[in-house]
Amino acid sequence: MVHDVILFGKRAVPLQNRAKALNSRSRFNIRIRAMADDLEFRRRWKHVSYIELWSDAAIFQYDDGSKWYMNIS
Repeated sequence: MVHDVILFGKRAVPLQNRAKALNSRSRFNIRIRAMADDLEFRRRWKHVSYIELWSDAAIFQYDDGSKWYMNIS
């Protein structure tokens, strides 16, 4: 299975678009750009290993196996 890659800062993280819709990817990109100045998000981003993108949510999986859900709708 081919995964997309999202670049943010100096890190590249694999992204799987489970919704298979370009609209959800564009909403996710807008939300990530809006979070660029959020210090807490930048701290979390350092530990993200994988992202699943659904129609209205992005699921960030961390190195330790925990998950964080972000609403993108």
